[in-house]
Amino acid sequence: MNEILVAYYSRSGKTKAVAVHLARMLGADLEEITEAAHRSGAKGWLLAGRDTMFDRPATLTSSHDLSGRKVIVLGMPVWAFAPPPAIRAFIRQHDLAGKSVIAFATMDGSGGERTLESLAKMLPGGLACRLVLKKPRGDDPVLLAQLQEFAERIRSAKTA
Repeated sequence: MNEILVAYYSRSGKTKAVAVHLARMLGADLEEITEAAHRSGAKGWLLAGRDTMFDRPATLTSSHDLSGRKVIVLGMPVWAFAPPPAIRAFIRQHDLAGKSVIAFATMDGSGGERTLESLAKMLPGGLACRLVLKKPRGDDPVLLAQLQEFAERIRSAKTA
């Protein structure tokens, strides 16, 4: 088991693509956070926003063993300027004290910094570092450069 885990939640696949690149760059383990709710299509998008705004709890269908992990990287989309319910459920279900928690948020619009600030307040030690990515696209050289720089910051946070 690797000391670094990249755990992500993705509705559309954009966050997943970023998480895959980042995990590969870090040589980290990669796990998807999944939930019981189906959030595909326009209806899923609307319900996702509603559940986020009203802090409705998510029921996770994935399980994650964080023992032995020193660094947890959480990847998420921005929903209604807040972390999605699945990410909040992950945080509530795991003891993250003593772990370095790092996060990245993907978005098409705005609210990334606000989302990660909200997330930091939910964590016992806040966030060690963070990254907001607007409209990340696959193998875009600019995205890959941003992720490489972020991976270096994560390595630095791990040794701090």
